Amino acid sequence: MTSDPAFAAGSAIVDPRVFVDTNVFLYARDDRFPEKQAEALRWLAALAKRGSIVVGPQVLGEIHAVLLRGKLRIAPEEVRRTTLALEGWSSGATDLDLIADAWSLRERTGFQWWDCVILGAAIRSGCRFLLSEDYQHGREVEGTTIINPFRVSPETILMDS
Repeated sequence: MTSDPAFAAGSAIVDPRVFVDTNVFLYARDDRFPEKQAEALRWLAALAKRGSIVVGPQVLGEIHAVLLRGKLRIAPEEVRRTTLALEGWSSGATDLDLIADAWSLRERTGFQWWDCVILGAAIRSGCRFLLSEDYQHGREVEGTTIINPFRVSPETILMDS
């Protein structure tokens, strides 16, 4: 993992709300990619410690879909326990306003459709950051900055409280 000048020392924010995309949770469960698994776990632990994690219903649905299709070897009852544990961090709803926002974001950013729905949910939730392997690392959209968790460490944007 390399440091990134966009997140230089002194620019860290104390306890920002961070919307976490599906891929981070999946890497945390996937031992086929040990380096990404370790970084995803490191990020999730740091965010959970601060109570900074935000997810949307779409993220929960995507986790269900991937795990129930057998992409990772996890028993169905464990899939349910996993998403139940995340429900406390869930914010908002996928409604017609979010769909309209996603269309607008897609026109302005050129991102894929479902990525725009996630980004719209992050913006709507007031999240300072969107943690995802997808998108463009460091790009800011309507006050939400996209962070690739495999390019920077949690300490880069989070200050110990």
